[in-house]
Amino acid sequence: MPRHRTQTTTTQTGERPTPEQFLAAYPPAIQALADQLRALISRTIPNVDEAVYPGWRLIGYRQHEGRRSRYFCFVAPFEDRVALGFEYGVLLANDAGLLEGDGTQVRYVTIRRIEDIREQELAPLIAEAAMVAATRTRR
Repeated sequence: MPRHRTQTTTTQTGERPTPEQFLAAYPPAIQALADQLRALISRTIPNVDEAVYPGWRLIGYRQHEGRRSRYFCFVAPFEDRVALGFEYGVLLANDAGLLEGDGTQVRYVTIRRIEDIREQELAPLIAEAAMVAATRTRR
């Protein structure tokens, strides 16, 4: 699993909730979908940082490179689905037609069932998202 980071104070103990604590508020089926996506992200991108962003109601991922990390994707649970989102989704290839959204930057894939987690299509999107984020934030 990805490394867990605790930074911003959001709980009574003064730390961010862990992903497991955050997901505990959702139905078991949604927790299972989110956990499958979390595992896929960590398999696809080595050395990934995982952190809960309670204000955004999601688990965000940063690719760690030396002292730097670059935000590239997220897992956002809802009561009936989970979104696998990409920070720079508008810049990703969408050959399989999976990406949804019409904003100026973010795109996402809606996951409703375990069968929707098609690793052969999602892993390349995750990898591309990390690469695009790295090129967007280099200076």
